[in-house]
Amino acid sequence: MKAEHISSPNSRSRPALWAFAWWAVVGVLLGFGFASILTIGLVLLLVGCVLAVAGILLKALRNHSAAAVPAGLSVAALYLAWLNRGGPGRVCETTDTDTSCIEAWSPWPFLVVALLLVAATVFLVRLARR
Repeated sequence: MKAEHISSPNSRSRPALWAFAWWAVVGVLLGFGFASILTIGLVLLLVGCVLAVAGILLKALRNHSAAAVPAGLSVAALYLAWLNRGGPGRVCETTDTDTSCIEAWSPWPFLVVALLLVAATVFLVRLARR
């Protein structure tokens, strides 16, 4: 006797966690690539694009797990907010032998962008589950 698989509306397969991680890494690479375009950014953008194309070509990654890209992009914005946490204005650091100062930007625009990107990811994942 053969057992038949009964499918219900709630039995839709969800993407694996590694698929979300793949797309999040793509977002991280693209985010840091744009943020560091004058130094190593082109290499990061190239690797991010290669992984994105591979993700499009691989059937296991062609699903709503691509909604993790904005969350990956938010990592670069959060990092920039952290680097500028003492700003806006001149931020000085003093050690026993030296004092160094830099001009920092306001961290708030970076933080707002990061939060909007995370909110976009949550929205897209919830939208895909409907």
